[in-house]
Amino acid sequence: MLTKTNAIVIKTINYSENSVILKCFTDQYGLQSYLINGVKNRKGAIKPSHLLVLNLLELEVYHQLNKNLQRIKELKCQPVLNNLHFNLVKSSIGIFIGELLHKTIQAENQTDKNMFDFLFTFIQFLDLTNQNNANFPVYFMIQLSQYLGFNPKLNYSTENNCFDLIEGEFKPNEYGDINVIEPALANYWFQLCNIGIDSFSTIEMNKMERNELLNHALFYFKTHIDGFNELKSHKVLMEVLN
Repeated sequence: MLTKTNAIVIKTINYSENSVILKCFTDQYGLQSYLINGVKNRKGAIKPSHLLVLNLLELEVYHQLNKNLQRIKELKCQPVLNNLHFNLVKSSIGIFIGELLHKTIQAENQTDKNMFDFLFTFIQFLDLTNQNNANFPVYFMIQLSQYLGFNPKLNYSTENNCFDLIEGEFKPNEYGDINVIEPALANYWFQLCNIGIDSFSTIEMNKMERNELLNHALFYFKTHIDGFNELKSHKVLMEVLN
């Protein structure tokens, strides 16, 4: 069946000398894998630059039910990302998000239009914004957790001023539990849970605090997602972000 869908590039995998498998999250069909031939051929219609991680695509595809690899008839970047891949901080964040999505969105053919719209909006925002994006990775992870089914319970108070990464809620840390975010960082965590996308950069953290909070966020994902392995890109990200 020939059909159209919007898609977000998550990963490309080399398949042969001139072919790749493109992993995309689509609005119509969820996670899909597309076999693309001739990508490394100068005369090929689809270029490697079209397949950069987090690119936003309009696809015309031959979609067949119960088939692992689909085919693309036509592909175009729409809207075109003008800044994300050419800015060191943004590109580092983009690589991190691509790896994160590759590890969190595993089941193919499961449509989630709300998650797709969320990702589409956040990617466009990252591309266009001129504000400080150092808080973006942790903010993104907290917001993404809502669509993955383990969003933090917002029961923060002067008494419940620590965040339990296992239970996913704020509580007093009476017993010195190591899987708990302590009060200072827990307050930042709570703020990132509640603040809008235009304002996350107003939360002032130093580099050490931000890196610690990112490690907490990764542990939170690992705790709540089966098979979530350690990411490689976050170490580079920690060096890049101020």
